[in-house]
Amino acid sequence: MAAALLVRLGTVWLLHTAHAAPVTFEHGEIAANLVRGHGFTVNFLGSEGPTSQQAPIYPLLLAGLYRLFGIESPAAIVGMQLLQCAVGTSLVVAVVLLTRCLIPGRPAAAWIAGGVAAIYPAHVYAVMHIQVCLWVASLLVWLTVLVAHERSKPPHPLRPWLIGFVAGLLLLFEPIMLLALVILAMWLVIPRREETKRTTAAPWTSAAIAVVVSAAVVGPWLVRNWRVHGELVFVKSTFGYALWQGNNPLSWGTDKVPKPSAYRLRRQHDGTLAGMHHAMWEARRETIYIDDLLLKPTGYRSLIGLSEPARGRRLGRRAAHYIIRHPAHYLGLCLRRLRYFLLWDETNPKASHPLYRISTAIWAAAAIAGLLMLVHKPHALGPTVAIFAAVMIFHAATITSARFRIPVEPLTFPWIGYAVASWSERTARFVSGGPRESLQGIAGDVV
Repeated sequence: MAAALLVRLGTVWLLHTAHAAPVTFEHGEIAANLVRGHGFTVNFLGSEGPTSQQAPIYPLLLAGLYRLFGIESPAAIVGMQLLQCAVGTSLVVAVVLLTRCLIPGRPAAAWIAGGVAAIYPAHVYAVMHIQVCLWVASLLVWLTVLVAHERSKPPHPLRPWLIGFVAGLLLLFEPIMLLALVILAMWLVIPRREETKRTTAAPWTSAAIAVVVSAAVVGPWLVRNWRVHGELVFVKSTFGYALWQGNNPLSWGTDKVPKPSAYRLRRQHDGTLAGMHHAMWEARRETIYIDDLLLKPTGYRSLIGLSEPARGRRLGRRAAHYIIRHPAHYLGLCLRRLRYFLLWDETNPKASHPLYRISTAIWAAAAIAGLLMLVHKPHALGPTVAIFAAVMIFHAATITSARFRIPVEPLTFPWIGYAVASWSERTARFVSGGPRESLQGIAGDVV
């Protein structure tokens, strides 16, 4: 915990720099409107008004900091970054606990998984970004830990209530995590093979309590959306819009199109860490958004007069028609997004940084190795494989970005911890004089 917190605080201190333009994007605009008394509003797709373009909790947190320190003030931004240092540190603890739950009796694996979570560059750097991904990652891992405890430890009357509360918060940060909630619910109620003889109604009762509590947490926002839009909107209204961004004639599978000048800007810095960080921000602003190419030139004329959900649906229908008429191109976009999700997004200048690419390659290789080594222990994998695969497939089929992998990345750290711990133990036995057995074991692990 101490190492993780110090690394993150040091990152904020080293990379803090003034920016010529806002770094909070839609979250900051909504937060500023809240502070000014305009409500939860934003300018979106050519219209300004009450919105469900973003989930509510993160803009509300940012609005609280704006009220304390000033709208878009450096102090407010640093305040959010310091909060995210704490969230990132809690994520490290959750990874250790999750590894101990899934792989009991292997403390080395938990130490290594926690160490990876503490220093993994993408997660350390994420504290600088005014985005929800780090909060979603922490809540998801903590929720998985709670469900694992509910399965394996003596029952506690408060645990199902806590599971439901955390699940509701997770949805109010990122509704796509409903995929993870379905998998965790199935994991909770479906017993292991060795447990089938003693099945009771307890898991179903816990699941029912958790569902009711999470519905109570999310319910007020759904009621607000109904009153604002006149229809049911599940947390956010942007699915059709995002599907269109990722699937149209000019799309690269993301919401951006590469621009050579952006990569030149990324390389224009003074050599300091703060200078590199500032240059990457400027390069990100230089990238071209699909909206700027296909919607803004016509002034959003085709969307005028529609409600926010209706605008999203219209763009979603455009994407669906394009997919039906160009299945080969859509398949190519899906494969490209899959590569972006597992490796790096070529439309994002930040993802072209060597540190990001090297650390991602190491992560991918170690995670795959750990996954293969745990195949004979399916109970150790728990829901982690299913959640990672579900989120990956969803983004491969719709739209992806470099930040979309961060929420599910920590679920792979136990795999890495097990792989590195196993290799270390095999190597230690080999060095201590058991070459034949150790070499056979290493070869078996590789196979």
